[in-house]
Amino acid sequence: MMKVTQVVLLAVVVAVIGCTPWPDPGVGGPYRSWDEVIHRWIGKSEKDLFYELGPPNVHSGEMVPSKDHQLIWDMTVDRMPGQADEYNLLPLTQSQTCQLIFLADPDGTIRSGRRVGCT
Repeated sequence: MMKVTQVVLLAVVVAVIGCTPWPDPGVGGPYRSWDEVIHRWIGKSEKDLFYELGPPNVHSGEMVPSKDHQLIWDMTVDRMPGQADEYNLLPLTQSQTCQLIFLADPDGTIRSGRRVGCT
């Protein structure tokens, strides 16, 4: 009888753990400002940033002189949303010209960022 109870208890624990919502990679929580969006991502993974904001928009951005690459999100156009959109974590203030521009190194680590607009 004791073994049956242990097996049932173990099955319940496994089921609960399997259904527990674990935090998704990259989701940083609510942002108060667009500058905070940028600052939170410096030094973090480009892959996780894609998860958070969705894929970058296609832009013919500035040429980057090094091997770093530029990633641009234009928040004013129809784009594939990320988790921050899904859970309404982005700042509430948006201007008509809101772009986030990040530079990532060849290893995929975000090294710098800036905003255009985004008042």
